[in-house]
Amino acid sequence: MESDIDSLIFEDGEFQAGIARFARPLLSSREKTGYTPTGLYWSLYQAEQPRALMTVCHGFSEGMYKYREFIYCMLKENISCLIYEQRGHGRSVRAEGIAKDAVHIDSFDTYVNDLAEITETLAVPAAQGLPLLLFGHSMGGCIAALFAARHPGLYSALVLSSPMLSVRIAKKAQFIAGPVLHLACRLGKGKQTVRVFTEEEKFRTSPASSRERWQYCHDVRKENVLLQTVNPTVSWVSAALEASRKAKKARIDVPVLLLMSEHDSLVDNADLMAYARANDNVKAVMIPSSRHEIILSPKAVLVQYYTAVLSFIRER
Repeated sequence: MESDIDSLIFEDGEFQAGIARFARPLLSSREKTGYTPTGLYWSLYQAEQPRALMTVCHGFSEGMYKYREFIYCMLKENISCLIYEQRGHGRSVRAEGIAKDAVHIDSFDTYVNDLAEITETLAVPAAQGLPLLLFGHSMGGCIAALFAARHPGLYSALVLSSPMLSVRIAKKAQFIAGPVLHLACRLGKGKQTVRVFTEEEKFRTSPASSRERWQYCHDVRKENVLLQTVNPTVSWVSAALEASRKAKKARIDVPVLLLMSEHDSLVDNADLMAYARANDNVKAVMIPSSRHEIILSPKAVLVQYYTAVLSFIRER
């Protein structure tokens, strides 16, 4: 199977050429775009002979551009993909009174409701009775887990990639941070930006391990101011800590593939393993030599990653 998957993934040193020559033309020929009534921007990519449809929930301060190779691989496997820009990101609706480089939310319930709208109005009709799959990375993984627990039966399987089910900060710090952030929100400081990152992120300190894939995303972001969100607001951090605690306790009644990065600096793998052990329907797979952004890894790592994803899907 790995030999089949090997042919799907662009060679190291040829990634940008592969995106330009193969991925972008295929995606453009299969793409429909639009906005939901609530202002969420989406793109639907229909496979030539679809056997399933996957809804993709991206992570914090990301956009569709990061998933071009991923969607290309899925289309080659005849899996249609629906991806949307999360509220506060890219071309989707944003809250007023927020710094242009910040992401704001009052509660992750809003993200879950957004996914419900995307699923009911777009994913279900587009699937035309075929199986529905749900993919979530990091923040998107937290949203996907919360959604699946709240809306059982809509998706037949979940793929959670480095999901934000546990934020990697000291447990004592979490107990302190939660109440402090909650109080700050009550005092009207929820929309203030938490300046923890800069747009001029360096590859060396990034959560990616493929320089060329990281550089591609960095260049795309640099060209479009709408894609340059980088920091959370006080309210977003408060909501994220609460949501991760809830998601870790969420009970999902369908098969779940839990993909963990070996060198994750943002998510606590020990808590993810505990989550997998507590749920018989969760299959945990550690991807060696990877960082948090697993899909921004060298080809040797991606072969393992896509082998796990596509094996799981084919079994379904």
